[in-house]
Amino acid sequence: MIQPISYVELNSPDLDATSSFLSAAFGWRPQPFAAPDYLVAAHGDAAGVDTGIMPSRDGQPRAVPVIRVEEMAAAIERVRLHGGTVVVEPFTITGVGQGCYITDPAGLLIGLHAYDAAA
Repeated sequence: MIQPISYVELNSPDLDATSSFLSAAFGWRPQPFAAPDYLVAAHGDAAGVDTGIMPSRDGQPRAVPVIRVEEMAAAIERVRLHGGTVVVEPFTITGVGQGCYITDPAGLLIGLHAYDAAA
């Protein structure tokens, strides 16, 4: 089964500037989710994916695609088997499931998310 990109995270060195820009230029309405500095712009009824807007931990701007997986441990096993690296170990997002970050063999940063409303 193809596992689609189900979410995108935008890492910004200036969260206020990025949030204000996306609101003014595209009509997005980012709202805090899980933390005051983690904003989500929901796609609403239109086609698309939700977007998280967050401060960049290292000050570098980047977009991180997040792939939905059925089961985190199995996905991580496949990542490692095929030359990928786990760069942030799995963590729990209450009411949402598990997340983690990997890189592919070329160094591309990708998020993984396993949905679990009971988390």
